[in-house]
Amino acid sequence: MSRKKRTHLRGERGQAFADKIRGIPVEQILCVSLDIHKYFHVVMMHNALGEIVTPPFEVDIFQAGFDRLCQAIDAAVARTDAQIVLVGMEPTGHYFENLARHLHHDQPSPRPVTLINSFAVSRNRDQQMMQREKDDEIDVAAIGDLLRRGEGTPFQPINGLYLEMQHLARVRLSKVKIRTALKNQIVGHLDRIFPGLVIQGKVARERYEPLFVADFWSCQTLQHLIRVCPDPRRLATMAPHELRTAFHEQGFALGVKTAAEIITYAQKVLLPDSEVIAIRADLLARDLAFLEEVERLITELEDRLHALLQQTPYWVWTKVRGLSETQVASLAAAIGDPAHYTYAAQVFRRSGLVSGRNDSGTRRHKGKGKRVVKTGDVYLRRALMNAIMSLIRHQPTLHDYFDELHRSKHAGVARVATARRAVGILWAMQRDQQSRTLVLKRGAKM
Repeated sequence: MSRKKRTHLRGERGQAFADKIRGIPVEQILCVSLDIHKYFHVVMMHNALGEIVTPPFEVDIFQAGFDRLCQAIDAAVARTDAQIVLVGMEPTGHYFENLARHLHHDQPSPRPVTLINSFAVSRNRDQQMMQREKDDEIDVAAIGDLLRRGEGTPFQPINGLYLEMQHLARVRLSKVKIRTALKNQIVGHLDRIFPGLVIQGKVARERYEPLFVADFWSCQTLQHLIRVCPDPRRLATMAPHELRTAFHEQGFALGVKTAAEIITYAQKVLLPDSEVIAIRADLLARDLAFLEEVERLITELEDRLHALLQQTPYWVWTKVRGLSETQVASLAAAIGDPAHYTYAAQVFRRSGLVSGRNDSGTRRHKGKGKRVVKTGDVYLRRALMNAIMSLIRHQPTLHDYFDELHRSKHAGVARVATARRAVGILWAMQRDQQSRTLVLKRGAKM
């Protein structure tokens, strides 16, 4: 148990829930549990004893469905003389957000929403011996059971520039995934058009000498080559000055010596079928054009994110060595308004990262074998782990902390624990608006 003084078995969150329902008869506490789907939602209403007030029913995602839900809640309140209404749902992708916002802002009777963690719902099903069963009514019952016990966290809708940053960051992430897929597809084209042009991986590079030492996606000459002339059949018959001229005509620089090396390399290739080259060369050109458009969109989104970031307290993090503006913007977009948090641990808890449990079994085995429980916000978790990998490389203090933990723990557990420490430092910087607010050891600098 934590060294902090506790007044409740479940800490501050448990105490807040106890204060909320204190003195209210359990029959007059109405729980509205929702199992969120893409096109419909399953609803069940029950009291704090778990007694069903309204059997499960479905509502659609349209206005009529929302109106039906509100009418059903009002009817249940009147029937039970409920003094308090608890509304709970899983944060399923983005599908819950619209309904949660409407419930939160509904007039004249706003209904605050509690988000019940999906992992907790799954574990609750297991505890109730429902491991092999999968049914919407069972899911909504598991959500309701957790809701009546005070589990979950309050839904706090974000607005303004943080809302814009959230959507921009998510769209940027989707574009980055598209860029990665396109790059892999382009390499696939080249494997068929020009076998051996792209040699990736340490083992392959040790066994075969690539055309250029630099990685394919960081080598400008290779980037230009696949746009000017990716066909090894044609390259093998060209003179060095012809290839150099072809480069210059498209505005790319190339020397005669390098041109000769490219031609010599093409002459070593086991040439593919000319029809295959023709088909794939056309597809390659289309994918390269598509890649350029995707990269342009990513740059545009990042510029907008950077401009918004400057209007937030998180801007101070850009002064920390090892964090780029884009990494900070992704973190800020995932965390949201800092006013929604009291201390750094709440941010880390939302990420769903758990470095280990402080129990006797873990102490005996030095934390080995304990899986990281991924239960929180996937966007925050991704942004945080991306940032911590960079901070470990560029911040000696965090690097030393990680190395010390790694001596006795799995690398993943050590990274998560380092991320937890880094969040505390970064949060203090954001709070005090100073880039050197805290250090881990005397004399260390961030």
